[in-house]
Amino acid sequence: MSRTEAVATEQPVRQGITAQVLAIGLLSFLIMIIDGYDIGAMPIVVPHLAPMWGVAPASFGPALSAVVIGLGVGAFLFAPLGDRFGRRTTTVVSLAIISLATIATAWSSSVAQLFWWRLVTGAGLGACLPNVLAILARIIPAERRASAMTIVSCGIPIGAAGAGAIVPALTRAQGWQAAFYVPGLAMLAVTIVVALYLRQLPMPQAPSEPRARSWRWTDIPIFAPLGPGLVKRTAIFCALFCFNALSMYMLASWLPTVLGKVGFAFEQASLMASIVQIGGLFGGLILATQIDRHRTIGALLAGYALVALGLVALTLVGPGFASWGAIFLLIGMGVGGAHIALPAVAANIYPATMLSAGIGLAVTVARLGAMAGPMAGAALIGANVSVNGFFLALLVPVALCALSVLAFAKARLANGPAQDASS
Repeated sequence: MSRTEAVATEQPVRQGITAQVLAIGLLSFLIMIIDGYDIGAMPIVVPHLAPMWGVAPASFGPALSAVVIGLGVGAFLFAPLGDRFGRRTTTVVSLAIISLATIATAWSSSVAQLFWWRLVTGAGLGACLPNVLAILARIIPAERRASAMTIVSCGIPIGAAGAGAIVPALTRAQGWQAAFYVPGLAMLAVTIVVALYLRQLPMPQAPSEPRARSWRWTDIPIFAPLGPGLVKRTAIFCALFCFNALSMYMLASWLPTVLGKVGFAFEQASLMASIVQIGGLFGGLILATQIDRHRTIGALLAGYALVALGLVALTLVGPGFASWGAIFLLIGMGVGGAHIALPAVAANIYPATMLSAGIGLAVTVARLGAMAGPMAGAALIGANVSVNGFFLALLVPVALCALSVLAFAKARLANGPAQDASS
């Protein structure tokens, strides 16, 4: 390859918003919507399934954590394969796995079966999401990258919010199984469309890097983000993602159950869960604009302060749909918005050659928090902790998020801007 060709392939497409960019963006957005619905459906189904199966709600903790465990496995082991063997192929295969596992979830007749099918679903999600975002990062100009990636990622809270409205209706009309048949079949149809379209999509290639004469452990794709000059920022970024996931999943997994304790009906509790997701949607969009303007640190700190104030306010304001709905909207803007926008920060930390691996590693570590969240909530529910106690307990991971942001800011000042333009 000539020098001119190498330079040409190194740059993302910069010819404005083309039909190809819109098409792949729309497909990616649709994938995120269906994935968000799939994630949001299970916590809403739990209060319905528990009495039907004669099982205590706390017993569903492993099943609620299964998706996030699978996400970690998929993001760590399979997402980096996109950097080595092709992001298009990895995306299509993972979509097919998600589709079939979601359909199979509806066949479950025990908590154990739910756990295993949700685990497989999560593994597919973990492989899919980093590669979808990496494809977008390669075709979107750098000055619009954070906003574009975040807009597409907003499909997750939109899907999860839609679950709050759709799952109760499907459950009443066709049984709880319909809540998984519908997204599974929809994802299967999307998989076919994506497989046909991505084959024809010309992708700008990342520049080839000369191989070192001696082999290093960081040459393994999944460990590339731990190479020289990146390890400290990777560690702090992964910690932030982890604590944020703990906060979000602890709240999202048990919110319908907790709200039932203070008198909210099943439909009201489901809508309240949707409000949190809608808050995440708006918060993610706001945070994305700040990332593009290099104001990430201040925006994240403001968001976590908003979450902390909201959690305290829930203990002071009496339960009411309007008042608590407004508070949960603000909480969702902080913790949900950060969860949506953090992958866009990764796009400014890691070079294109390890973008899938970088996002995948952060998602993997975040799964530790996402697993701990539902489990911590289950422990609190099982111990009959008060509703106020549950919300105050969430202040701990939120405070750890804020400390991680401060550590990231300190690392940036100590090491210089390097590749990170997101602060």
